[in-house]
Amino acid sequence: EYEFQPVHWHNISMWNRNSPDGMTGHQDAVPSATNYMYVKIKNRGTQAASNVNVRGYHCLPGAGLTWPADFTEMGPAGGLNVASLGPNNTEEQTVGPFEWIPNENIYGHDCTLMILSTAGDPSNIDNFTAGDSIAEWRLVPNDNNIGQRNVHILPGGSESAFAAALQQRIFWAGNPFRKKASIELRAELPKFLQEMGWQIQ
Repeated sequence: EYEFQPVHWHNISMWNRNSPDGMTGHQDAVPSATNYMYVKIKNRGTQAASNVNVRGYHCLPGAGLTWPADFTEMGPAGGLNVASLGPNNTEEQTVGPFEWIPNENIYGHDCTLMILSTAGDPSNIDNFTAGDSIAEWRLVPNDNNIGQRNVHILPGGSESAFAAALQQRIFWAGNPFRKKASIELRAELPKFLQEMGWQIQ
């Protein structure tokens, strides 16, 4: 029905708002403040889905992320429930808001996840047992009940505030494998910042 998404961290059916206003336009997250995530869901099965549960999570940005160790649940705990969802993509519902505070002292972005489950179509994580884990890059693209969107955390107000947010940026890297691995990090500025004369030092 749809192609495999190699860029699995930019699901536009998920969006952030700075207040619980129910609007659909995505906003960059505000640091050290409660933000609000929303998600659109559909049912492509041939029968109506009932007792649908949607949970929200987020984590430190970085490489080598692992479920569930690196993720923190958004509020409300246990997620939000939808009584029913029509079959064959005939109905689309917006679920939210999910309350979350971006990770403090971490510049850049926060990785947000939305996970949908029903009795007839559980998410893959519902089959995990204690001690199980999986790399994020394997979990998300292979489960259409899970969506991910990396959300930028930026102060507004002026170019100087934006510039300050880019100083001494931190990047977290981990190794989800059971053997040693080599990691190469490359820093690149967006084209519009290069055209403004910005440089990485």
